[in-house]
Amino acid sequence: RDPWLAEKKPEWSLHLADGSLYRDRQGMAWVDPYRKEVWDYLVEVGTEAKEAGFDEVQFDYIRFSTEGTMRDVVFDEAVTGGRSKTDVITEFVKYAYENLASQGLFVSADVFGTIIGSDIDAQAVGQVYTEMAKHLDYICPMIYPSHYSDGNYGIDHPDMRPYDTICAALTESRKELYFAGLNGEHVAEV
Repeated sequence: RDPWLAEKKPEWSLHLADGSLYRDRQGMAWVDPYRKEVWDYLVEVGTEAKEAGFDEVQFDYIRFSTEGTMRDVVFDEAVTGGRSKTDVITEFVKYAYENLASQGLFVSADVFGTIIGSDIDAQAVGQVYTEMAKHLDYICPMIYPSHYSDGNYGIDHPDMRPYDTICAALTESRKELYFAGLNGEHVAEV
């Protein structure tokens, strides 16, 4: 989600069938994650941050909108190239990491906590926890107990037991990242 860029470069943005910009509930336009021009812009912003003295670039909202109105977005097959949401978000993270880490920057990302251990949530937002962790220095799962349905992690009402919910999600994170790194692959720190 980058409403500023989406307004300045509508050709790089998500559109509805009538050609208008897709907007979420808050009225914010979203850029198209499939567009390499968007990737290059974000890498350029990261490079500018380095030149301004920062040593880390942390990405947030590198995902697809989860609002029901996303079903009305029309994607250009020539741009998507048959790639899934999870394919393209992982490809972007790898691309950004290769370009920014090579400049000496640390690269991190905020991700939905519910993607840890949930294929359904991963597919909805396009974030695969272990795959993204392979291309980041730091990964920051946003573990909001209110995002978990009743019964997750064996907890009747996760939002009523925040400590237990957060501990369970972090335990699952540790397990997933341990197995992702077993063959010597790099995995991000949490």
